[in-house]
Amino acid sequence: MTDYRADYESRIKIATVSAENPQTVADSYIRYFGYKIVQDNNVSEAEALAWGTPGMKGMRQIIVAPESGTQVFMRIIENPDLPACEPLKTYGWTGIEITLQDADALNERLKNSPFKIIGEPALLDFSDRIYPMQAVGLAGEMFYLNEVRGDLPDYNLPLARSFVDHVFIMVLATPDMQQAINFYRDNFGWDQGNSYCVPYSVINNAFAMPEETEHELSMTCVGRDVNNEVDTYPDSTEVRNCNDGMLPPGIAMTSYMVADLDAIKADLIAPPVRLEGMGYGGKRVACCTGWAGELIELIEIG
Repeated sequence: MTDYRADYESRIKIATVSAENPQTVADSYIRYFGYKIVQDNNVSEAEALAWGTPGMKGMRQIIVAPESGTQVFMRIIENPDLPACEPLKTYGWTGIEITLQDADALNERLKNSPFKIIGEPALLDFSDRIYPMQAVGLAGEMFYLNEVRGDLPDYNLPLARSFVDHVFIMVLATPDMQQAINFYRDNFGWDQGNSYCVPYSVINNAFAMPEETEHELSMTCVGRDVNNEVDTYPDSTEVRNCNDGMLPPGIAMTSYMVADLDAIKADLIAPPVRLEGMGYGGKRVACCTGWAGELIELIEIG
C-alpha cells in the first residue's frame, strides 16, 4: 500500500523516542502495532549537529512504519544513561496520537504486553467520532491510541488503513498553553484551533488530582488538519532533565513538513542541511526549540 496523501504544510513526519535499548522498543511496535522496520542505521554527524545534540553521533536508530504504507514514521534512537523521566510529569513532548481500527481489540492485545495501559477505551465527552485508549511504552513514551470513526465538525481525522496506522497528532505539555501555541502561530504561520477547559483524566491521574479538575488545552492546525494538542500542565510539572549534547528522554523530538524553511521565523539551531534517509529523502532540514523547550525538526517539502 502507498501513502494516502502527499506531504503538506504542518504534517507530522517523524515522532522520535529516546531509548536505552532501541531494539526492544522497536520489537514492541512490531509485535503489538504491526509496524515494520524500514531503516536501521546510525545517527550521522549531520543529523546530530542539526538537532543540536553532537553526542548522538553514531547512536543506533531504528525507524518503523505502519503496515498501511503511510509515510509517517516512528524513530527510536539509542540514548544510553538516560536521566529519570516519569511519564506525564515533565514539560515537553508528552504524547503520541495514532489512528487505529479497533481500540477494544488493541486493548485486549496490550493486556499481555510490555505496554502499560493507563486508560481503557472510552468515548470522549464531546464527540463520538474518536474512541481512544492510552498506554505507555517501554521508553516511557505515552500513546493516545485513537479509533477514529469519522471527521469532526471543524477538523479532518485520518481513518486507519491498518490495525494500528500512523501518528497524526503530537501532545505537548506546557506551563502556558497560549504562549506555546503563539510560538507555532508566530514562527510557522500555523493556526490555533478550538480551545477547551475540561477534566482531563490522564493528567489528573498522573498528578493525583481530583478527577473533576479541569485543564486548559487547545491545538495547532492548518485549515482542517490538526497536528498538535497543547495542554497546560500543573505547576508541579518539572523541566525534563537531559544529558549534555544528547536528546531528552521519552518523546524526544517531532518532525514536521513545511513548505519553505526560509519563511520560518524561529531561531534555528544550525543552518539547514540536506539529509538522507526515511522521512528526509535529501530534503533540507533544520531544527528549533519551542516555547516549552520541545525539540522541533522541520523538513522542507520542496
